[in-house]
Amino acid sequence: MVDDETAQTAFGCEHCWPATPDAAWESRRALVREAELTDESHFHVMLLACRSCAQRFVSVFTETIDWADGEDPQYWTLLPITPSEVAELVQQPGVAIEGQLNGLGPERRCLRHDHPKAAAPRSLWGTGIWVGPHD
Repeated sequence: MVDDETAQTAFGCEHCWPATPDAAWESRRALVREAELTDESHFHVMLLACRSCAQRFVSVFTETIDWADGEDPQYWTLLPITPSEVAELVQQPGVAIEGQLNGLGPERRCLRHDHPKAAAPRSLWGTGIWVGPHD
């Protein structure tokens, strides 16, 4: 279900949310870190913001260690979020964060950047967030 705030929100600007996934991945570098919600070696969640339009994003990184050959699979998801979603994430960080993340913007466009084992990294559009396995 889409709330009024989400329905009325146009996410991002040309600087932080460009038309192509590759450009959006490059633009991610310019986002400013606002808060660390979870900072583990293989699971990292933070809030980022655009310097131009102040759009906030939740960034989720996961990595699974397989203990063979190095180059473990790594995955990033970047999702633009509303001010009320920011407030909810900041108020209740910690153990329950994976459930909160999995419920964010199920129909909203997100950026995924996947770097599977022994394969070239790729950026693509997806929807919502699903926190995958991580160590």
